[in-house]
Amino acid sequence: MRLTVHCLEQLPAIHRHHADIILQGRALPEQAVFYLATFNDRAVALAWRQQERIDFIAVRDITRRRGIGRELLRQIRQEARAAGLTRLDCNPAQAPEEQRAGLAAFLTSQGFSTQAGLLSCCLDK
Repeated sequence: MRLTVHCLEQLPAIHRHHADIILQGRALPEQAVFYLATFNDRAVALAWRQQERIDFIAVRDITRRRGIGRELLRQIRQEARAAGLTRLDCNPAQAPEEQRAGLAAFLTSQGFSTQAGLLSCCLDK
């Protein structure tokens, strides 16, 4: 099977168990655009966006370093562009403290730069 990124209004019950592993105790927001990456019908990554802000992005620890985060972010950018947004922001402080540096390094490697304390990328390109 291949990696699939789903753009959703809410998470399906079938993926809640694996999503809970990714969330590490964090609650889902009431409203957001959710991005769920699945491989072999298992959730391997999750993100959500509210307007131009990525409030959460995480890949299951056992599936990291396989391009899943890069593909998830590519889909988020594509959907945000289609929604008429011109930039995306992400605050690495949304991640657990021990993962913040890794998230910031990942986002920077994907074209995000520091703007007013946040990591931002332009979607015009």
